[in-house]
Amino acid sequence: MLWLLVHLVTTAVLAGVGWVVQVVVYPAFALVGPAEWPDYHRRHVARIGWVVGPPWLVQGVSVGMLLLASPWEYALLGVLAAAGVALTVLAAVPAHEGLDGDRDLRILLRANLLRSLVWSAATVVSAVQLASALPFSP
Repeated sequence: MLWLLVHLVTTAVLAGVGWVVQVVVYPAFALVGPAEWPDYHRRHVARIGWVVGPPWLVQGVSVGMLLLASPWEYALLGVLAAAGVALTVLAAVPAHEGLDGDRDLRILLRANLLRSLVWSAATVVSAVQLASALPFSP
């Protein structure tokens, strides 16, 4: 049950960060001037890793431990964790790399929206599974 709690917390953190990025950070990219953009984007990429890296690592370890303990019980959490990684590697990273001076943010916003929805779904599934594992007395 400890790994499920750890997974719930780290997934909720990732969902929260994903929604802040979706609603605040990425839209603010459009406000950065063309001359400042390369330095701004480089700094963003360098710093955001310190925010998402640790919970993402812990999420990976926790889902791995859950899958080792009970593969069928936690298969959906495994699928959702893999989907978050796939959306990051196959959609969000290329969208970031494709940003240039005119910064068409639509692809990046779409990729991040999907990722935020996946992390939100994983948070709900984790919470439901944890709640069902808690001992309640009548």
